[in-house]
Amino acid sequence: MFLQLIFLYGIRKSSVRHVKNNATGNRGYFSIVIAARNEEKNLSRLLDSLLAQSYPLKLYEILLCDDHSSDRTVEIALNYKNRLPNLSIITPEKNEPTGKRSALSRGIAAAKHDRILITDADCFMGKDWLETLDLYFTKSTDMLVGQAPLVKDKGFFNGLSCFSNLRSFLIISSSFGLGYPVSAIARNFGFRKATFQKVGGYKSTEGSLGGDDDLLLKAFITYGCKINLCNNPEAAVFSNTIEGTKGYLKQKARHTQASKFYSAKAKMMLGLWHFPNLLCLFAPVLVPWYPITGSLFILKFTVDLLTLHKYQREQNYSFKLHELIFYQFFYEIFLIINYLASRFSKFDWK
Repeated sequence: MFLQLIFLYGIRKSSVRHVKNNATGNRGYFSIVIAARNEEKNLSRLLDSLLAQSYPLKLYEILLCDDHSSDRTVEIALNYKNRLPNLSIITPEKNEPTGKRSALSRGIAAAKHDRILITDADCFMGKDWLETLDLYFTKSTDMLVGQAPLVKDKGFFNGLSCFSNLRSFLIISSSFGLGYPVSAIARNFGFRKATFQKVGGYKSTEGSLGGDDDLLLKAFITYGCKINLCNNPEAAVFSNTIEGTKGYLKQKARHTQASKFYSAKAKMMLGLWHFPNLLCLFAPVLVPWYPITGSLFILKFTVDLLTLHKYQREQNYSFKLHELIFYQFFYEIFLIINYLASRFSKFDWK
């Protein structure tokens, strides 16, 4: 319970941070870099949400980096050129390597502005996304991490994905509050181009297919960079969940696999978060021999539910109490399944 209180302190500390400087009127420039491969079903939604931004159009550019798409992705983007004059489409040469990092690297190299924002082609955001991020992306900020909730719908794996996303962002919030950031979110984070180049760009993340955001965060921390959390629902980036059991397991296993490249501090913090949860999962089995474990199980389970219920709206979620209880149980089980899958699976980006 002592560890629980420490993590709760971190969550609370990060959730009550408010921006008091950089008022509207001191807006800066942004370069939004997006990697896309075969996103004809999703791209229009993203571009529409970027078109609807309350931020002045002249203060941001959009660089769509195609990654050898074989569908209508580029064609759809070209159709937006008249409405989005700040949109640039970067297509690869035939001999250029495939992969998300290669596509993003081309876009970052072409970016005109120092403040880079990264998002995905299958995402969308509210009209005040840029306006809010601008408040948090201060002159002293080298990297900025934002919220990236999933769209809650029907189905077991949709609910489990959303619940897992909520739990993950609470870990991120707590780690920032405690001063030891452990993770970033590829759908909604930014950094300064000059700092990105100083740390070696995505070369510092080679060795893992997934986790380019987390491994880049690790590189920024190694160089002593200033990293901020934008824990503001107005700056959230949304996306749909992966459909089906296979898709869910593949995605989670890929994310888990990247964790072996984390720093020692990040591994320790994640271990201290997950170990009590897994221990709590098996506590009821020990009740016949150690009755006190039943009381500890009930206490921790109750604290977890109250924490999730209190902070979920900050992350754009609205789980009902019975859903929190239901998914809390399966979340712990799938932590084990995801770890095993990450050890014995191979992955591709798309």
